[in-house]
Amino acid sequence: MKRADWTLYHSLATVFVLVVFVFAGLIAEKVFEQVPHLEDEVAYLFQAQVFAIGRAYVDAPFHTNCFFAPFVLDYQGHRFGKYPPGWPALLSVGLRMGQGWWVNAACAAVIVALVFRLAREIHSPLTGAVAAGLGSTSPFLLLLSGSFMSHTSCLAFVTAFTWCYWRTCPHRFARDNRRPGPQDRSQPSEAWSLAAGLMLGCAFVIRPYTAIAVALPAGIHALWRLARCAEWKRVWFIALGCVPLTVIVPLFNAIWTGDPFLSPYVLFWPYDRPGFGPGHGVLESGNTVWLGLSSVAASIGLLATHLHGWPAMSLTFVVLLFMFRPRRFGDLFLVSSALSLIMAYTLYWTSGSVFGPRYAHEITSALLVLSAGGITHVGRWARHGGPRWQWTLSIGLIVLVGVSLFIYLPGQFREYHSLYGITARSGEILEEAGLRDALVIVDRGRGWWDYAVAFSMNEPTLTGDVVYASECSPLTDELLARYPDRTVYRFDGRHVLPYGGKDGGAP
Repeated sequence: MKRADWTLYHSLATVFVLVVFVFAGLIAEKVFEQVPHLEDEVAYLFQAQVFAIGRAYVDAPFHTNCFFAPFVLDYQGHRFGKYPPGWPALLSVGLRMGQGWWVNAACAAVIVALVFRLAREIHSPLTGAVAAGLGSTSPFLLLLSGSFMSHTSCLAFVTAFTWCYWRTCPHRFARDNRRPGPQDRSQPSEAWSLAAGLMLGCAFVIRPYTAIAVALPAGIHALWRLARCAEWKRVWFIALGCVPLTVIVPLFNAIWTGDPFLSPYVLFWPYDRPGFGPGHGVLESGNTVWLGLSSVAASIGLLATHLHGWPAMSLTFVVLLFMFRPRRFGDLFLVSSALSLIMAYTLYWTSGSVFGPRYAHEITSALLVLSAGGITHVGRWARHGGPRWQWTLSIGLIVLVGVSLFIYLPGQFREYHSLYGITARSGEILEEAGLRDALVIVDRGRGWWDYAVAFSMNEPTLTGDVVYASECSPLTDELLARYPDRTVYRFDGRHVLPYGGKDGGAP
């Protein structure tokens, strides 16, 4: 970019990018304490640890119950996480650097930068800066970017795909809502088509179902362009970028399960698959259209608050945007991608409401651009209405952002700190004990939650200087026999005790 092209809006966007990175880091440290809280995070972190030592899987322990963690599978003598390999591979880079939190934080910063570029090109630099500002204060984006969940990384690649695909469209046709004339059919660089395919492939390796759902409108549009304008090169380059990466998922299925088409999801829960009818979900009757639609309605209701932290008003400017004419192709494309993902999850048996409507997280960028477009359109209308309307809009936005930053977000921080009673304190106690060549048996009175932090402190091969096992009576004698030369301790969540000792003691 030339120096003359740099504007105040670019400076503001840069500030917002830095702000979201810092916020994500603070949330990871102060709210989530850099420990896993959901079953998904435990499995992601485990597989990332496996990748970090250069392995695709490790040997399964002698019995699952003594080292049990949800969504970590022991199958045919191998131990691995049930999720696709994309996010654990990215997370392993952070683990090797000793700072796992920065990967999602960096992805959040990339998202805000891409949101600025996308909104700037569809609407204007002002809209881009507004979209970036909304992203830097969005509870939906910030909370997940501080966790070990895969959604933020997938959103980064989905946003990059959307921007790259947008750049393959004839710009004047897309921006001015015209029929393309001969002057509009000049071929954009095939590099953008290839980049779009690569970004979509990366999203697929992280969250396959989500990537397909978000990209469906782009696929339909690409086929329409192919039929109308015979644009073989663009479609070919998108496929060239995407298809080789999509092979990674069945390849790892084959490595883990022996069958490229056997998903590890169904090894843990046989009913964990999209679709309707028996065998899809926990109910005997299975998932139904009505259950799916009710989940969609619940997700939209949660989005109406959680997207911006504006109670029941977060989607207001998205709706208002489409009340103004002309309706831009870019806005229609973004809203179709958003609706595609939301409706795709009618096929899934659970709504996933922890961290907000997280199955809809990958439409966050689209909604940020649409919200910013609605705000700038309403702002232009307010200017025509005179100072009174301008002041009303400005004060209203300041109040809404203030509610998010000073009321809604702190409330979310309180809710998610020590989620399920999991905190970093148990890990600190274990580290402060200064154990060496030890086996620690962790009491599991409440279930896997009591073992989550200790499990994540293990080396994935279970051969570290300290091995943390879960209480697994009546297999305890066999567990002890597997580690005959180690000093054995018991951990009740508050104290590290000699094995068989009484509460209150310490080694």
